[in-house]
Formats: sequence, C-alpha cells, structure tokens
Amino acid sequence: MDVEIPEIAELLYYATVTGPDPKLWPEHLRNNPVKAHGLWSFYSGLRMGLQLGAACLGN
Repeated sequence: MDVEIPEIAELLYYATVTGPDPKLWPEHLRNNPVKAHGLWSFYSGLRMGLQLGAACLGN
C-alpha cells in the first residue's frame, strides 16, 4: 500500500506541533517519550481540527 502524505500536512505539522517537551506529557507516560510525544501530537491535531471546525461553523 503506497500512502503519500500531502505536503500541506507536513507543513502544518511542523508549524503547529512542538518538539518533545516532557512538561506537556501525562505523568504516566514520562518514561515512554515516543508514546508520550505521539499522544501529545495526536491531541494537538485533534484540538486544531475541532477549532477549525468550530470556526467554519461560525462559533
């Protein structure tokens, strides 16, 4: 399966997702930086998507 990530997705990622910062991670994941940063990145993207959706609805 060939999956291509659009360039805009990469640009948005680097513009919005911070570098690894243990202060932002849940306490129970501090010893697992890959999972902790992945979860933080997912949460950041989800939050941004919800904000964009709300803005499109005029809220």
